[in-house]
Amino acid sequence: MKSGKTFKLSKQTKRFMCTILNTEERNQFKRMMIQAELAAAIVPKSTRPDKGQHKGTFTGNSYVTNDTGTASTAK
Repeated sequence: MKSGKTFKLSKQTKRFMCTILNTEERNQFKRMMIQAELAAAIVPKSTRPDKGQHKGTFTGNSYVTNDTGTASTAK
């Protein structure tokens, strides 16, 4: 993943980077935090049920819907 022109590192990360005196360690930490923030920004797509699938069917128990759309238990 690569950061774009508009990427801004969080203030909390910048404050923590000030405490790291060794330049190599600070740069390594900065690269690591950029990758972590980019990975956290990715939002997975939500899955939609199939259009042909009946909404009221529950496979674990005997839960089904009536013709009116209300729940009922069938035994």
